[in-house]
Amino acid sequence: MTAPENQLTGLDFSASSSDVDYPPLDELFKALASSKRRRLLAALPAQSTMTIDELTDVLVGWQSTADGPAGPDEWAKVKIELVHAHLPLLADAGLVTCEDEEIARTTYPEPVEELVAFAGEYDSAVAENEPA
Repeated sequence: MTAPENQLTGLDFSASSSDVDYPPLDELFKALASSKRRRLLAALPAQSTMTIDELTDVLVGWQSTADGPAGPDEWAKVKIELVHAHLPLLADAGLVTCEDEEIARTTYPEPVEELVAFAGEYDSAVAENEPA
């Protein structure tokens, strides 16, 4: 599905990306609605893969930093959430691919990449301005 240039943003959705599939906007926003999913996207390297266990380690590490140390029960809970909730939503939105235990970011069309980047920048700005 392609769309013409947007009059408000100036983004051209058709000029260089006529072969690109854009994820449905509702699925994209649903996928980006969770801070865990946004962190997961930030953690995934653009041109390589990570295992589910590696992603779990990263997310648990972020939680441990924010909330104190996390134990094995918390690690298992985060992994279950990844497998059964977060990764399926991200895959449905076309943001990741999941094969066996390997997770990879997909190549996003430029407007989607900008939205994902903006969401990460916004999260960082909010975190910096929260009272200690």
